[in-house]
Amino acid sequence: MDAAALALVTTGANSLVSLMTSEVWEQVKSGIVALFRRGRASEVASVENALDESARELRESLENGDEDTREELSQQWRGKLRRLIREEPELIAELESLLSSWSSLVPAAGDIAPGVQQTATARDSGRVYQQGTGTQINY
Repeated sequence: MDAAALALVTTGANSLVSLMTSEVWEQVKSGIVALFRRGRASEVASVENALDESARELRESLENGDEDTREELSQQWRGKLRRLIREEPELIAELESLLSSWSSLVPAAGDIAPGVQQTATARDSGRVYQQGTGTQINY
């Protein structure tokens, strides 16, 4: 998976988890389910259950002041999205479109955590290393 696709997957997972506690969660959930339906139709029911469980777990953890769960869920969904895109690369455009539609929903969502967006481009033999918070993974 190239760096741009990995960045897209990471942004998707972080956005997904951030929107789990928002007023627009059902719309976001429907979009992710539709994405998996196109790529892995046999897993739709388990994805829906996992989304519901993740949202419930995040709400409970935030009520208890536990911010670590947000990062854990982001990593979990990053893995699920990464595997989906790796197996079905034609879904990259659909994930981009989904993220774009979410950005139009963000002003309506009152409790979204502030985000950071990092963009980097390396050409020829160049390398880019970026890290905000969380786990550093070197490939």
